[in-house]
Formats: sequence, C-alpha cells, structure tokens
Amino acid sequence: MNIALLILGTILSILFIIFLLKGSKYDQWLEALDGDDFPLKTIYVVGLMWQETKIGKMKGKIENNLKNNCTLYYSENYSTFYAQINWAQVLSFVHLILAITFLLAGGALGSTSVFYLAVGIFFAVFTGYYFLTYFGNKLQTRTAECDTEFPNSISKLALIVNSGVILNDAWKMVANGKEGVYYELMKESCVQMDNGVSSIEAIRGFGEKTGSDNVKKFTTALIQSIEKGGADLPQFLVNQSSELWANRRQVLLQKGEKAAGALLLPICLMFGGVMLIVIAAAMQSFGM
Repeated sequence: MNIALLILGTILSILFIIFLLKGSKYDQWLEALDGDDFPLKTIYVVGLMWQETKIGKMKGKIENNLKNNCTLYYSENYSTFYAQINWAQVLSFVHLILAITFLLAGGALGSTSVFYLAVGIFFAVFTGYYFLTYFGNKLQTRTAECDTEFPNSISKLALIVNSGVILNDAWKMVANGKEGVYYELMKESCVQMDNGVSSIEAIRGFGEKTGSDNVKKFTTALIQSIEKGGADLPQFLVNQSSELWANRRQVLLQKGEKAAGALLLPICLMFGGVMLIVIAAAMQSFGM
C-alpha cells in the first residue's frame, strides 16, 4: 500500500510541476486578482491547465453555480472569467494537498500512514469545498449587510428627494454619505450613470448585485415610478421608508424572540446547577 501511495504521490507531484511550468501562459490572467480572495494565486495555473482536459473541465451544476455567484459578485461581463479562476483555485489546492498527502502517507509506517492519509483527504475535501462555496458565502454576508443598511438609506433618499433634489443627485449623495458594502454598490451604480448608463439600468443592476429580495423589490418599484414620469416619486419614497422601518421592527422583534428562546436552555441549566449546589449544601449540613 505504501509503495502505491508513494507512486501516486510522485505522479501527482511531477504533474503539478509540469502544469506549473506549462501554465505560465496564464500568468497575465492572475496579475489583477485580489490577494484576499485569491491566496497563493500563482499556483492557479495548475487548475487552469486541468481545465484544458476533460477531467478538469468546469461543467454542469458546478459551472452554473459558479457563474451565477460571480455574476452577482462581479458582473455578467466577467462572470465566466472569475468562474474559471474560482474552479482553478479549487483544482489547484486539491491537487497540491493530495500530492503532499500521498507522499507523506507513503513514507510513513503502520497506523501513521493511515492517519496521514485520512487527515490529508479530509483537508483536501474541506479546502475544495471552502473555495467552491467561497463566493456564495460572501454573497450571503453581503446580502445580510445590505438588508441592514437598506431602510436607513431609503429614509435618507426620501428626505433628500422631498427637499427638491433630483433622484440621480440624491442617489449619489446617499451613496457617498457612508462607507460599507451596501454603499460601495451604490457608488458603482453612480459610476455607471456617469459613464452613460441609464439610471434605470444602473438601479436595476444595483438591486441585483445586493442579492437582497427586499432591495430588488424596492428597485423594481422605483424603476416603475421613474418610467411613469416620477411625479409620485417623493410620496413613493416616503411610503417605502415607513414600510421598511415597520418591517425592520418586526424582524428585530422576531430576532429578539429567537434570542430569548436560545437563552432559555442555558438559564435552565444554570438554575439546575444552582439548585444542585443548594441541595448538596443542605444535605451536608443535615449529615453533620
């Protein structure tokens, strides 16, 4: 078994080095990647080389999920590129970890070999799953942040529009008024407006990128108001703001109830512990 693992580890190691050298043609692809989202990006050429084969080609449900996530996280224009990079990231790390695992397991003796093999395979699966779901998890976090900031931003927008400022200018004022993921997405839509994209398309794109059903519902209604001429826009924003804050209060109340329910078990356990201490102390005093 050890010899087979050593052979397999050696083959994977040699293949990794070959792909690393032959994959230098993809170096330009990797130069612009952000290091926080793409650690050890220089090894991704291995995954890109795997994608040139039938075994490593991105397809099916994995391809659809990666492209959908990258469309929301970046844009539709770059979705294919970042999906390929994300898949290359998964393949590269899994390949590297398995090569090291088989070499260590093949060189070890007895139960240590099995231990290395089990830990290595687990680590390879965990790492692959982590990077495969990375953008999906980031989108969930971004959506939660957007839902939190959404009511406050619409209140500001309603206040500014009702003071006589046109929607595009009011949108830019709100976008530049605070920092955070939500406002960065608003700023991106402002840049699009400045570059000639219609306000309707920019606002629609903003709603899609947040991933929030509440924001998308609002942007759809806002676009409908704009298409009707915008005469009812000030009152529409006021109504939306009031409705959003009412919904926010309901959500906070529900979260408070869930938190109280979650605290009930620890409180009961603490109460039971205190009662046991009291009973034990009473029994000791009676025994004396």
